[in-house]
Amino acid sequence: GECFSECAARDDFREGVAAFVEKRKANFTGN
Repeated sequence: GECFSECAARDDFREGVAAFVEKRKANFTGN
């Protein structure tokens, strides 16, 4: 429950940063 939302947010943040660095559209996994 609690961990899932935190882990998902952290993954989306990392994906957002990676997308920014790579100059591509972010592929978020969270809802």
